[in-house]
Amino acid sequence: MIRPAVPLAVIPLAAALLLSSCAFIGRDGIETEAARVGDFNLLANLEILSVVNTRKTMGDHVATWITGKDCSTVRAQREGVWCVDWPAAPAPPAQVYCYASLARPSCFAQPYNEGNDRLIGFVPAAIPVR
Repeated sequence: MIRPAVPLAVIPLAAALLLSSCAFIGRDGIETEAARVGDFNLLANLEILSVVNTRKTMGDHVATWITGKDCSTVRAQREGVWCVDWPAAPAPPAQVYCYASLARPSCFAQPYNEGNDRLIGFVPAAIPVR
């Protein structure tokens, strides 16, 4: 006997996940109208949409807001850590002065005032925001 590659119980769940972004799954099947507030099917659809789009449950969003850390149940299941600190901001880019040359522009960290070099571009250092 040949076993199917995908268990048959997974097919309805996958169909519900795929269709939940287009319509609500209600008591009577797929509903194109918005469900009533407080309806369990509405909450289930919102939970599925939240996990699919942000990899966080609605409870994770509340926990993130309260703790100030990045909380995710999906990450907890994969890595074993529920809340982690937010990644540090990237270092600001350095000042760059670019001058015309024979082949392509030459760029330096400080102004280069030798002869008749022509400045063709300047990227100032970023101002830190507090």
